[in-house]
Amino acid sequence: MSDRAPLIHVATEETAPLVVALLNSFVIDFAARSAVGGTDLSYFIIKQLPIIHPKRLQEETGWGCTYAEFIKPRVFELTYTSSEIWSFAKQLGHDKPPFTWNEDRRLFVRCEIDAAFFHLYGIESDDVAYIMETFPIVRRDDESKYGEYRTKRLITEIYDEMASAKMTRRAYKTRRTTSQLPC
Repeated sequence: MSDRAPLIHVATEETAPLVVALLNSFVIDFAARSAVGGTDLSYFIIKQLPIIHPKRLQEETGWGCTYAEFIKPRVFELTYTSSEIWSFAKQLGHDKPPFTWNEDRRLFVRCEIDAAFFHLYGIESDDVAYIMETFPIVRRDDESKYGEYRTKRLITEIYDEMASAKMTRRAYKTRRTTSQLPC
């Protein structure tokens, strides 16, 4: 048995999108890079990562919904982009056509998810900015494509908007005008 590429078993359809989002977040990526000495992500490294219990995602965000209610539809939008997985969408109660692939929208949705995870983990705004600076490849790609470190800017702006919503006890309002997603 090899421990070089361990499988992660997700308990339910309900938690699978949340676990996928978490494992793809900048929070976990940062923690993993801090723990990994080479290129192997072995089982003992995964056990050390700060993976929150899925029940924590049922906590109220402070801006009008739970973390799960906020994250799941966004993960669904990022994954349901082909009619080839229509049966998957139907199992989740979605009977509309797949989402149109739009790079700018996808970036924004990913940034909203990451900002939410930074809040869930209790990471302060200055630390969010620092963590984002530790991703030089993302920075380089953004600067090449957009002329700025757009991912960092969007995540920190959204993070601050969420923090403001939480402080004033109002719902977080996404800047995406066509969104029908909660929060």
